[in-house]
Amino acid sequence: MTYVIVVILVLFSGLFSGLTLGLLSLNKNELERKISLGDKNAKKVYAVRKRGNLLLCTLLLGNVAVNSTLAIFLGDIASGFMAGILATGLIVIFGEIIPQATFSRYALAVGAKTAWLVKIFMVILSPICYPISWILDKALGEEMTSIYSKKELMKIVEEHESSTESSLDADEERIIKGALCLFQIKPLKM
Repeated sequence: MTYVIVVILVLFSGLFSGLTLGLLSLNKNELERKISLGDKNAKKVYAVRKRGNLLLCTLLLGNVAVNSTLAIFLGDIASGFMAGILATGLIVIFGEIIPQATFSRYALAVGAKTAWLVKIFMVILSPICYPISWILDKALGEEMTSIYSKKELMKIVEEHESSTESSLDADEERIIKGALCLFQIKPLKM
């Protein structure tokens, strides 16, 4: 039975770790833009992502609680030093590296499938997480939005044109870059 609990704890460790990196890497403005274009996954994720500090506190508290509990259960299986090595290995490989590598690539899809579970954890852990997130909100202010310069927008257009996943072609790239250059009027010196 202890082994089953250890496996479940490692899975939850990976879930919390992967969701922390994946969900917090999603920009709120980009999610709002995707929602306005009809993206259902973005809508599900935005429901938990809109309160960034509460989400962060919830996922980190969950991860620390699971990892601490995992270390306790591993103490029943192995001796102190060996349990520490075993816990570290399991947490680093299966609770951190693999989930974060996976979730960072599929953040929106995985986030949409697990948003309901994240909401449950946000409610359960809210007595601890809400006050901490409220303090962070007041101390740090709103999340910074991403605003791009014309040069950055041109670079983004270039990246899209050269990507196999984008539907943007070379002609569209030239048109967009031309439109961006058209309005680079310098003020007259008097």
